[in-house]
Formats: sequence, C-alpha cells, structure tokens
Amino acid sequence: MEKVKAWICLDIDGTTTSDPHSIPQQVLEYFTSLYEKGYRFVFITGRTFAFANATLSKIPFPFLFSVQNGADLLQMPEKIPLQQHYLPASVIERLDEIYEGREEDYIIYSGWQAGDFCYYRPARFSEWMTSYLEMMMTLVEEPWQALHSFGPLRDKSFPLIKCLGTKEHMKEVEKYLHQIPEINVTCIKDPLSKEGYYLNLITDKNASKGNALNYIRTLAEPGALFIGAGDDRNDISLLESADIAIAMQNAPDDLIKLADIIAPPASEMGIIKALGAAILLGGRNAL
Repeated sequence: MEKVKAWICLDIDGTTTSDPHSIPQQVLEYFTSLYEKGYRFVFITGRTFAFANATLSKIPFPFLFSVQNGADLLQMPEKIPLQQHYLPASVIERLDEIYEGREEDYIIYSGWQAGDFCYYRPARFSEWMTSYLEMMMTLVEEPWQALHSFGPLRDKSFPLIKCLGTKEHMKEVEKYLHQIPEINVTCIKDPLSKEGYYLNLITDKNASKGNALNYIRTLAEPGALFIGAGDDRNDISLLESADIAIAMQNAPDDLIKLADIIAPPASEMGIIKALGAAILLGGRNAL
C-alpha cells in the first residue's frame, strides 16, 4: 500500500455519527479533506455490511471496511475481501444449551456474501421482545428470515451471533458465554435501542476490531501511525491496538481509561475536534 500520513480507524455508531442512517455533511467534508492530505480511513463496526454500507454510501473516497466486529475486512468500494473469521456451526448447539428454559432467544447473521440475512426463531421470543425485533426490522437494511429451528444452519458458518435483552439478562448470559473457548463475546448497550436494551455480540475468537486493525498494520508501511476511535466496550480492542486512542465522552469507564483523547459526543460532531487533536499529538510524537 502507498505511504500515508496516518490510518484513521473509526467505529460508526456513537463515534462517527449519532444518526444510524447518515454521516453529518460537515463530518464527511472533514474526512474528505484529511483523505486529500494523505490520511486513510478504516471504518470498523459491529453492524452488518448492508446496514453499515448504506450509512457510508456518500463517502467519496476509497476506504477499508471491517464489519460485524472484525469478522470481515474488505477494500471499498470494490468489495474485495481481505480477511474473514467466522464462527463454526457447532456454536449453535452450545448456545441452545445456554438458552434452554430461557424466555428469550438469540439471532444469527449469515454474512454479506450470503445475503446478510438475520435468522431468528419468532416462537422463542416474548411479546415485548417481539415488538422490539419488529422495530429493529424497520431500521436496518438486512433481510430477516424467520425459522422454526436453526437446524438448517448447522452446516454453515457465521460472522456474528447476537443475544439481546435487558442489561441484567445479558450480564447473566455473558457469564455462560465466556465458558465457550471458540468465541469472543462483548456485552454492550444496544445503540439502536431507546429502551436501554443490551446486546451480547458473539464472534469467532480471532475476530475483533483490534485484530482487524492489527491485520491492516501488516499491509501498511512499517511504522505507520494508527488512530482509533470508539464509544463502547466492543471498541476496547480497537483502542488497545491503536497508537493514539480516542474515546467518546459518553463511553464506559473501561474504554475511557484507554483513551489519549476524550471526544465530545457524536451528536456534536466531536470526532472532528478529536481527530484534529490526535493528528497534532501524532506529529509531536514523531519529533
């Protein structure tokens, strides 16, 4: 890859934008000005390809794109796959054991090359969670497919599995998930939820935002500067792997403590101010 001034690696929701469907025009213009000065961008998100790509559709320059917490890494706009880490189908059996007797269920994502489907079992969700799922279906781009059983999926692999519910329920489930050695799991607040619901995001043990950044380092010029920015616990590995770490001011404490720079909230386009400070810091560190 060509020599660049720095790689800017950004989470989307709550970092790049507070709007799930678009990036503020002022932010887009700032990013474009940085690209023209020799900076390169990586967008690293927990979203599916379809949902994230719709939000990033107005970006006028090439970028790298890591979706579903590092499960896939692509070169855009060509959609060239660079790296992939998917969950084995055997994880479904383990999850069914954890969820036996529970009121709610989990959902499975197929991945962008398989249509970005979201598979779910409607009969296993409560009435209030069914209403929440129906709300989610109106917000996101990926097609949802109702199944009676996940049996037909047991010969496939998946980028991400998502557990969803109240904070208390998700913290309880998280304890059992950490006993499965083949996975990474992160409990975060659902950025799309107005009710304050939480998610357990499950990926392959080799898939994380930090691992995606580290792989990009192998493609970049030795000694390249990496700036990382995020706002929730699935961004911890991203900030740990970055040379300069930005946390949004509303981030949880375990992210804030990793930060070199605290950014104003995404609703105030705080990423602009934070990246300016990071670029100055990177320049001073290079002296």
